[in-house]
Order: sequence, then C-alpha cells, then structure tokens
Amino acid sequence: MIIRVLAWMERRSAALLAIGVFVGLISQDLAAFCKPVIGPSVFILLTATILRLDWAQMLWRFRRPLRPLLIVAVLMVAAPLVMAAIVDVLPVPEFLRGPLVLLASSPPLISVPAFAFLLGLDGPLALVVMIAASLLQPLIQPPVALALVGVKLDIGLVPLMTRLGVFIGGAFAVAIVLRAIAGRERIQRHGPAVGGVAVAMLLVFAIGVMDGLRTQLFAAPGHVLACVLAVFATSFGFQALGILAFWAAAPLWRFSGSEGLTAALVAGTRNIATLVAVLGNAASPDLYLVLAVNQFPMYFIPSLAGPVYRRLLALRA
Repeated sequence: MIIRVLAWMERRSAALLAIGVFVGLISQDLAAFCKPVIGPSVFILLTATILRLDWAQMLWRFRRPLRPLLIVAVLMVAAPLVMAAIVDVLPVPEFLRGPLVLLASSPPLISVPAFAFLLGLDGPLALVVMIAASLLQPLIQPPVALALVGVKLDIGLVPLMTRLGVFIGGAFAVAIVLRAIAGRERIQRHGPAVGGVAVAMLLVFAIGVMDGLRTQLFAAPGHVLACVLAVFATSFGFQALGILAFWAAAPLWRFSGSEGLTAALVAGTRNIATLVAVLGNAASPDLYLVLAVNQFPMYFIPSLAGPVYRRLLALRA
C-alpha cells in the first residue's frame, strides 16, 4: 500500500509540489511544524536522488569531464563574481546582497535533470553537472562566497566546508550502502516508490520554507516583493547569460546546441537548500526568505522559458 501511494505521488509530483507551496502559505502552523525538519528532508531527498542515478550514464559523462567541469566552474566561480559585481553596481537592497551571491554560487537544483528532459535538452549532462557541483560545493562555495566575495555568515570557513562535506558525503555514502543492500534490480523495480519518497521530502521542504512568509508579506510587502523580483531576475537573467555564453558561442566550447542550452538551464536553476540546511541557525532570516521565494521562478521555467529553449534547440539541433 505504501509503495503504491509513493508511486502515485511521483506520478502527480508537479501538482503536489505546486499545491505544497500554497498549503505552506495558507497553513502557517503546518509550515512551522515542517520547518525544523527542512535539513533532514533535504538529506533524504539528496539520498533518494543519488539512489536512482543511472550510474552507467553518469560514468560515461565523467569519462569526458572537461565539459561538465567547465560548466561547474562558470556556475560556482564566475557566476558569484558576476553577481557580486551586479549588486555593487545596481541599487540592490543591502539585505539581498549576501543571499543573492550565495544563490549564485550554489550548485544546480537536484531536479534540474528532470527539467532538462522536460524541455528536450541533455538530461545526462544536467545530471552530471548537478552531481559534480554538489560534490565540489564544500570545496568551492565557502572560499568563493566567504573569502573572495566577502559574504558575512555566522560561521567560519572551515566549519562550513566541513558541514557541507559531511552532509553531501553522508548522503552519497547512505545511498551507496542502500544500493549495495537492496541491489540495482530491486531499486529499479521500486524506482517510482523511491521517487515518491523524494516527492514527499520536497513537499515537507516546500511547506516548511513557507513558514513566516505570509506574515512577512503582510508586514513588509515591499521587502518580500523585492526578494521575489530579485530571484526571478537571477534565475532568468543567468539563463539568458548562459544562452549567450554557451549556446551562442557553442562552437568555441565545442558544445552541441543541446549541450549549450543545458548549460544555460542549469545556470538559472540553483539549489540553496543544502546550504541553508547545513547552516541551520546560522542562516539569516533573509537567506530563508530567498530560499522560500526561489521556489516560485522554478515553476515558471517550463511555461516561460520552455518555448525559448525549444525554438533555439530547433535552430541548432
């Protein structure tokens, strides 16, 4: 019965996740109940995602690491430096400067391969970039954000790198152990149920991050609106820059049109949840706010950016 319910949740994931965000907004008591388990839910989500990986496709891509590593370098080193320059030049509110740089230095969303498949792009490339960026996050994000860009956090560089390493490495270790115990065939057979677990964790996360957002919206609508506009501009702005850097200049990088557009997609779909989960009480209220409202542009990518990607893909198949 549980397996059937979980499989049903995976089939209805898009509707359930959209509903979850609004449930969290409507029921702030439920959001407050879910907020303390945001960290564990992200850990289980990451573990479930790793558990279902197609290791053969992943290893095939890792044998040709230059393209994924180039994309990771742009995402996690160049992008935060560009964002730091933008917030210095433009009249960005002070409370958003640090969170936006942290957002720009974060790895792609765990769900970005699903977005890539949905848009007809290179799903395996998106998967490998997501995995590589997540694995390198403890080594790259803290030095770039804290040391180079000067973002202020209530935690030191080494403790943050250690926490990220334990969190992400722990998820990989648990997934590898579960895979060894259950076996590849059993995991494939119950893949929809594992996907349902991921959806359940995404629901807990989506509801939990909405805690306090309704109160903030009524108390300081300008504050929240500025944050919403900033994350939309960040997501779609980095996708546009990615199209210019990777699709328009695809021959320079020896990318296909699909690979260039995939790089653009991952540039605008960032996962700041792992960082917030690791920071815990050291995460500022404004960082939590960015985490919450960053869910909204993700739901608009298929409808707003989808036609653009499909048109560009047709121009350079």
